[in-house]
Amino acid sequence: LLQTASAAKCGNQDCSKDAPCCVKGYCNANAMYCMPFNCEAQNSYSSGSCWDTAHCVKESVNFGSSGAFAQIADYKGDPSTAAFVSQFEPSNAKISGGELQLELVKQSDGKGFGATVINTRAIQYGTVTAVMRSGCTSGGVVSSFIIRNDAIGDEIDFEFVGADKATVQSNYYWQNHLDYTKMVKSPAMSDTTQNDHSYQIQWTPDQIVWSVDGNAFRTVKRSDTWDSASNTFKYPESESYISFSTWDGGSGAQGTSEWAGGAIQWGQGPFLTNVKSVTIDCYYKGNDTTYTPPGGSDDSSSSSKDDD
Repeated sequence: LLQTASAAKCGNQDCSKDAPCCVKGYCNANAMYCMPFNCEAQNSYSSGSCWDTAHCVKESVNFGSSGAFAQIADYKGDPSTAAFVSQFEPSNAKISGGELQLELVKQSDGKGFGATVINTRAIQYGTVTAVMRSGCTSGGVVSSFIIRNDAIGDEIDFEFVGADKATVQSNYYWQNHLDYTKMVKSPAMSDTTQNDHSYQIQWTPDQIVWSVDGNAFRTVKRSDTWDSASNTFKYPESESYISFSTWDGGSGAQGTSEWAGGAIQWGQGPFLTNVKSVTIDCYYKGNDTTYTPPGGSDDSSSSSKDDD
């Protein structure tokens, strides 16, 4: 007998061999559906339908150079052809003036539609530095530089809000446990919408360090994330993707809108987040053929406190 794919449901349909990858109830064969950061393996045609994860390599990405960015509609799965891609369509991301530019635009319903650009390789620990300007020239506009695993919910981030152009906010989450009380602001700096600053996340198995312009302002140690009730270190450690985004926080729920600075004043646009360069230094050295994940490889945070 011929072996057939399991009958996993993608919404109200079964994905086919010609359109094998499932995302939010739809099937297709292109990068927007088959890239591992979007593709729902459990709902796709088969367990091997989603494209393989490309692992971190040390690189300096200058967005004025070729091979730095591609629209996801044009991406064929080879990370050597594009370090970053737009995550969805329509795309409000492009290269402009030698920089990656993400725009937040007003829709017919009065809400903003932004952009997300994501690395084509995943990283598990390392140092990532971005030189950029936020697009938050009005309250309600949010810009971000994030390292995140969407499937698991681990995240380390920098977030900018239009309510405050002189600081950037830092936070981290473990498995989608969204504790906003852990947010820490950077010291004041020159206007983040008008001036390039260097933002760095240094992520190791033992600690996370956030820095601006070479000055560390926050450190979180894994040992301090121990939760005795669950016998777990609530520390982000899963292989994740670097991304940049801009979005409308002002039209969100009341708490989100207040945090972002209220409704967007569209006359203060355009709202452009500009990324000049990204430097990635992997904690685990090597490339696709020599990559070795951490010991244990199951990414479990559970451990004896005495082992840390």
